[in-house]
Amino acid sequence: MPSPALPERAARAALAAHFTPAQLASELAQFSALEVWEQHVRHDNSGRLAQYKPTEELDNAQLSCQFVIPSDVAWPAALADLGPDCPLGLWARVSDQLPQLTASAVAVTGNRNATEQAITRAQAFATVAEAGHTVTATLAYGVNSAAHRAAAMAGRRSSCCRCCASTACASSSWRATGT
Repeated sequence: MPSPALPERAARAALAAHFTPAQLASELAQFSALEVWEQHVRHDNSGRLAQYKPTEELDNAQLSCQFVIPSDVAWPAALADLGPDCPLGLWARVSDQLPQLTASAVAVTGNRNATEQAITRAQAFATVAEAGHTVTATLAYGVNSAAHRAAAMAGRRSSCCRCCASTACASSSWRATGT
């Protein structure tokens, strides 16, 4: 008996959990996310992808965040500028606010083992949040967390770029930093 069709959202989340957009760009230009996922499962000699349960993983992850995909109204239009490097989806706690948060965003990124000078620069740069810009960074220690803290101290929001679902990222020690 054939397995039920995997929803586009679950296929994109599964692909995002295992591959970068650049690794899939040529395939996604020709095939749907579902077709690309199924091709990778068929050609995976390790069996790792066949054991992965995309719908279950997505359902569990979406208990804390929503996986927003390009066909969603909340998808930030500016991401189209990335072309083949556009993410397969975004994990968002405030998906209904994504267009506003990303309309005027600045990205801050840097070394996890940052120097004091790098931290100071990240904090100074992140204060552009006071001018209404959203600071965007990963959840890495160092420069990225300093940028989130600076935005919070300015009373502004920051957004986080994650490569995976929130249940798989952000260690408890990072959350303890309060950023």
